[in-house]
Amino acid sequence: MVSHNIVNCMDSKKPASLSENVHKILRNDLGFSGVIMTDDLAMDAVKSYVENGQAAVQAVLAGNDIIITSDFVKQKQEVITAVNEGKISKDTIDMAVKRILALKLAYNII
Repeated sequence: MVSHNIVNCMDSKKPASLSENVHKILRNDLGFSGVIMTDDLAMDAVKSYVENGQAAVQAVLAGNDIIITSDFVKQKQEVITAVNEGKISKDTIDMAVKRILALKLAYNII
């Protein structure tokens, strides 16, 4: 789980949950291939970094696989709209789903 903290040495402008650079470090530099999830995107800690309430869209674009939000209905629709408009690629969604399914298989959940 990535937090909403700003880690200056990785990205001084965005919280880790919304930072593409933090996710690139996790995936490329550290070789992490597992599931990355956010903390609740409806928290005040991310509001000043998000335009038009699109926290989930920014989180997916940053590289998160699982989005946690107490504003599920609105955020889900924002992500669906972003996929339909081509802002988020279907390949991005497919890779996240594959990582989530691999995690579930590893723990015999499915």
